[in-house]
Amino acid sequence: MTNKLLTYTAATLIAAAGGVSAQQGVTEDSVKIGMHADLSGPLAIWGVPASNAVRMRFDQANAAGGVHGRQIEFIVEDTKYEVPMAARVTNKLVQREEIFAMLMGTGTSQSQAAMKILDPKGIPNLFPLTGAASMTEPFNKLHFSQFASYRDGVIASLGHFAEQGVKKICVQSVANDYGEEMNEGVSLAVENENLELVYKGAHKVTEVDFAGVATAIKNTDCELLVMGTTIKDTITLYATLRQLGWDKPMVGSMVPYTPIVAGAGDSKLTDGLYLASSVLAVDFDSGNEAVQKFAADYETAYGEPATLQAQMGWVAADLTVKGLKNAGPDLTTGSLIEGIEQISEYNDIFGGPSLSFGPDKHAGGDAFVLLQNQGGEWVVVENDLEY
Repeated sequence: MTNKLLTYTAATLIAAAGGVSAQQGVTEDSVKIGMHADLSGPLAIWGVPASNAVRMRFDQANAAGGVHGRQIEFIVEDTKYEVPMAARVTNKLVQREEIFAMLMGTGTSQSQAAMKILDPKGIPNLFPLTGAASMTEPFNKLHFSQFASYRDGVIASLGHFAEQGVKKICVQSVANDYGEEMNEGVSLAVENENLELVYKGAHKVTEVDFAGVATAIKNTDCELLVMGTTIKDTITLYATLRQLGWDKPMVGSMVPYTPIVAGAGDSKLTDGLYLASSVLAVDFDSGNEAVQKFAADYETAYGEPATLQAQMGWVAADLTVKGLKNAGPDLTTGSLIEGIEQISEYNDIFGGPSLSFGPDKHAGGDAFVLLQNQGGEWVVVENDLEY
């Protein structure tokens, strides 16, 4: 895909060049970073641990003297996973709190709404908590992601199953931007792998009854179901199809990659479910010393075990700290962008995939693993999915 550089406003160009003396959100001794997160809605299982871990990493940096003498002020606002609320709290963070950058915004549609507010102000949108391709496509100097996209994950996973002889595909997705990207991945994979799409369905995020959908899927000659689903709908749709006796493979994105989904119904409701993910959860108990310290510190601070989403939050915050360090003492939008673009072959403490950025590369991830729920545990069945 050809990337196009979005047009900056005059104010953004001046700020990026370091030509203004008053950079929003930056003083001699502080820098303000904001986050819009689902803290109480359907994806709070993502937003809460991610924001906790971001705060923990920033607290560590602050305790060490900050970055170039600046303490990081981290301000989180709850969106309840609602797009209008995401726009509202973004306006608050920009206008009232005067943040320098947005970090780890939760959700695809929510982040898209936020970027419409951030972009004209020249405020970077860093490492959102979504694997949507739209976070870095079309190319925009203000946008960075640590993930490979949902779309490419679908292409990679369907390529894997096509090699095993699967030809006829169904897809059932949430009726929002995330679901549409999953559908786009299906369309591209169908074309690339000479597959046949025999069923396409959509549902609301709040849907709880999938009896009709499951029956419709079962009545097709579909050989695999792509699930553009989140948490509860993943569990319910998968379990309903299995109860109807449908035994074909089902594969989703990294969104359901949680212990709750794997362990649903005494680890039986989603047994066998596949996921394509550009991140891999670490075993906090048997990890290296740094991982074990992270897990212990997290549980001490927040009273619950660390999760993959906490792991993601720590990585996003650590990348931000590195970008701030690379930016140097004269912190501007432009120097932060250049600072992140200098990060190459970054390896986190969790042993995750190496991430690299550059002047023309703002999506750090470029690899996927295929996971399967086996007895309540996410097990890697393919380490390097090609796409």
